[in-house]
Amino acid sequence: MNNKRRTSRPAKLVKLEDELSQDGFRKLSDLRRTEIRNAVTDAENQIDGEHLQPVILHSAPYRSVIKKKATSGPTTLPTTRGLSDMLGPEVYSPLFQLANLNLPRDRVTMNAWNRIFYDTHPITRNAINLHASYPISKINITHKSQKVQEFFLEMAEKIDLYSVVYGAALEFWKMGEAFPYAELDSETNTWKRITILNPDFVHVKKAAIGDQVIISLRPDAALQRLVNSKAPSDLKLKRRLPKNIVDAVKRGETIPINNLNVSHLKLLSSPYDVRGTSIIVSIYKDLMLYDKLRESKFAQADGMVNPLTLVKIGTDTYKATQADIDAHKIALEEAQYDKDFKLVTHDGVSIERIGFSGGVLDISPDIELINNNIYAGLMVPKALMDQETATYASSSVGLEVLRQRYDIFRNMMKKWLEQKVFAPISELQDFFEFKDGEKVLQVPNVDFNHMNLYDMNDYIQSISGFVGSKEVSIHTLYRSLGLSYEEEMKKLDQEAIDFAIRTRKATILGEMRLNELEGLDPEGTIPEPAETALPGGGVPEDEGGLPGMAPELPDMGGAPGAPPAPGGGGLEGGGLPPMPEAGGPGGPGGLPEPAGGEPV
Repeated sequence: MNNKRRTSRPAKLVKLEDELSQDGFRKLSDLRRTEIRNAVTDAENQIDGEHLQPVILHSAPYRSVIKKKATSGPTTLPTTRGLSDMLGPEVYSPLFQLANLNLPRDRVTMNAWNRIFYDTHPITRNAINLHASYPISKINITHKSQKVQEFFLEMAEKIDLYSVVYGAALEFWKMGEAFPYAELDSETNTWKRITILNPDFVHVKKAAIGDQVIISLRPDAALQRLVNSKAPSDLKLKRRLPKNIVDAVKRGETIPINNLNVSHLKLLSSPYDVRGTSIIVSIYKDLMLYDKLRESKFAQADGMVNPLTLVKIGTDTYKATQADIDAHKIALEEAQYDKDFKLVTHDGVSIERIGFSGGVLDISPDIELINNNIYAGLMVPKALMDQETATYASSSVGLEVLRQRYDIFRNMMKKWLEQKVFAPISELQDFFEFKDGEKVLQVPNVDFNHMNLYDMNDYIQSISGFVGSKEVSIHTLYRSLGLSYEEEMKKLDQEAIDFAIRTRKATILGEMRLNELEGLDPEGTIPEPAETALPGGGVPEDEGGLPGMAPELPDMGGAPGAPPAPGGGGLEGGGLPPMPEAGGPGGPGGLPEPAGGEPV
């Protein structure tokens, strides 16, 4: 065998390539171009014989880099075939990964991604709802002054404070930030309503040094149309808008918002960030891969709607003509919608139904890995979402970490409610007190119920034991159970009253006669029996005097049939005789002498 290698292209092949100019090659049809390629390939194979060499087909980006030899600096390395030009390895950068280049770069697009993933992905939606609702399941507003506490409880009921807090929490976890806007009622100096602004239309400016923040609102298309409209219905709504808003929209500027009315709750990725970042951003790439795999399953499902029907015509001894194939094709098409058709033909025809058994891509391991990443990115232990694959006891560490994160979120909401919602109203209502000679603003305290992600039985038993030993107040026990001590006391009083009423009714019914019972209306009231005179000459209480006593005392001017004692006296209209004076007959304090002067 001749081991001598050819280092240059054959002259015949070079001549053939020279005859095929690039312009002429592009003018040929696809069929003719393919024929020429095959001819060139055959010529190479005939010339090279057994010394065929592999050909590398570079990708388009790689070919573009090779052309820029002057700038890219290809490396010339020795090989077994001589010298070869090749590029060095690519430098890795996470900023230029294909998946990262597909990520949104502006906030409006990022918010749109957050909304669609929250609306369509079950794990994302349940995790966000858990973060938004569980830490604030019960809000308690308390103050040492009953007047201040009742005032703010009424205001919280008026503005539906719990719904406001839940909406802000949901926006905080879903978008990474929330903008609650409070409208002031100038007549009552209370908040009229609190709404959550759309972050797509909110602009936030903050200096690099200092904490002063300027928040403005970009008018949306609906507001612009309303301000510029001349329709009578729109003019009526336009008059209700503040003048500064109308003027800003007409000038095409953003609407400035007073910091007293607006708040900015944000989940920061860095302390110096101006805007918040949602936790959904951390799982963007996992959700993208999840959607890609789901699209592949959609494509498989589309192909598996009907199995492939393969019709073979002909045998080793019988070769089917095109006319035979067309005839069977027409016959099968005519019988397509006939549920009970028969096909009569010769033995050279076979029909097979080829399914997709064993040819379906199994993506369950990939989906499981993606779901684990999603659970980690959303800060949710798997035991809270999927009870079948994880035990509750094994997730105790993750649950404790989640509880601590919820405590941080609670503190943020508590600070916002006390400083931005209650404190301005307390100042407008002049809720001040003097402490150590200083004027101090009275702001109600906001607290949440005890949050326990574990089994409540052991916790409640421990608290009950401390209550029994007077080490923990009963208020703490009630709050741990999610109950209000004041409300429960009121309910117990009402139940005691209801029980006394039922007992009294049963007593009255037991004393009534049969004909009286038959005449009672089940839906009416039960009449109480009339009061009867008590023994000993007593009269009913409503006739005056004490129970069992006559309204007026009888004439008690001496013994029956005896005249009054000399000198009169006693009660008006008779009564008892006067008491003897001291030192009178019978000695000091003695009894009066009887008639006739005889000693007693």
